[in-house]
Amino acid sequence: MLDAYPGSRSSRRPLRTVVSVSFALALSGCAGARPVAVSPNEIPTLEQQLVGEPQNAGVLLRYAAALFASGQCDSAMSVARSGANLAPHDALAPLVIGQCLERDREWEQALDTYRAFLAAHADRRGAPTVRARQVLVQRARANERAQVALAHETELAQQAADPQTVAVLPLDIVGDSTYQPLSRGLAQILTSDLALLQRFRLVERLQVGALIDEMALAETGAVDRATAARVGRLLQAGRMVQGLAAIPPEGEARLEASVVVTTGEVSTPSVQRGRVRDLLRMEKQLVVDLAQRMGYLLSEAELRVVLENGTQNLAAFLAYSRGLVAEDRGDYRAAAAYFAEAVRQDPGFEAARTELQSSTVTPEVMQAAPTDITTLATETVSQPALIVEPPLGSVVASTIGDIAATQSEQVSTLPTQPVSGTQTTTSQPPPTPTVVGTTLMGTVRIFFRLP
Repeated sequence: MLDAYPGSRSSRRPLRTVVSVSFALALSGCAGARPVAVSPNEIPTLEQQLVGEPQNAGVLLRYAAALFASGQCDSAMSVARSGANLAPHDALAPLVIGQCLERDREWEQALDTYRAFLAAHADRRGAPTVRARQVLVQRARANERAQVALAHETELAQQAADPQTVAVLPLDIVGDSTYQPLSRGLAQILTSDLALLQRFRLVERLQVGALIDEMALAETGAVDRATAARVGRLLQAGRMVQGLAAIPPEGEARLEASVVVTTGEVSTPSVQRGRVRDLLRMEKQLVVDLAQRMGYLLSEAELRVVLENGTQNLAAFLAYSRGLVAEDRGDYRAAAAYFAEAVRQDPGFEAARTELQSSTVTPEVMQAAPTDITTLATETVSQPALIVEPPLGSVVASTIGDIAATQSEQVSTLPTQPVSGTQTTTSQPPPTPTVVGTTLMGTVRIFFRLP
């Protein structure tokens, strides 16, 4: 379980007790000054200053930070909310409020606080730190939920899982070991693509991974359909997607997946075959087929949104997948380097860019003491040094000029789906409609090894 403050380095910066208007100017971004670490000793001085300047957002937020550093979270949140009303773009407010909620293990409220700020101010100073805290909270919540689910497995087994809630297991990668990180990457993009559809609610990849780790399945290396059904019951997901990618050193690649329901029944597998360079285009077709097997036809608008999601640059996607693996094992510096490589290969790969922003500052965020909150609120992203392992380097060298088809080629290649239901966009998640259609069932047995 991740703690809200997994490390402390209160001695890494001297605590300053002198307060002046320059602090407020620094917090509001004036003159480009960088604020110093806050100290609880500043509270009396800041309170005196606020008597004469009650609407000074910079002073209010530093006061909130000082209260937070002193452990007075109730007061800190109240003051931070007042400061946020005056300076909604300042990252210090959500960092104070969010971390106070983290201390009380109010994960959902903390996540809502971070998400709201990022939705409106993702490009402001301090946003990478907010995003890093969001990732840490997601992991903490996932770990706690996994433990709670296993502790209450008997009760969960008696409850009917929602058939429209879907979880994607890590894929088995067979063949060229260079592509082993795609186990996480393909699971993430399948989750992301399916989440764009009207019908389904997707379980976060982090939540699936936390449960698998808690069940010690990562060490056993195999998940059969009965175990997959058990995972679904624990996640309260009516359907689990599991499959494999066979990528030989030479020859045709194969991507396949099936849907397992909580009874253990498995749908007829969807199978896509093609060149390795077309693997990500094959994934898009797999999404269409999986949706059909779950009784849903994509509209034209949904199909185009799915096609535009992610990247079609295999070198970029492999680097991104390596970043996910590094991030899952807690090596955020290596993760940042891989995400940076993914962005270098495809500057338009937004998922990689987002991961880069958070993973770059996560090590410092994890080690930060409460007194460091004012400096972290002004954090910006610096480009990390690239880490390109020899296997990845060879893949980049061999595929950089000819990775995959263009988006327009994909639209003409994938089958046109009849319009079904309300069209959706990525900026407005659609509501969940009622169930239509049925799930095709078979007796196919599927098992795979986890990385």
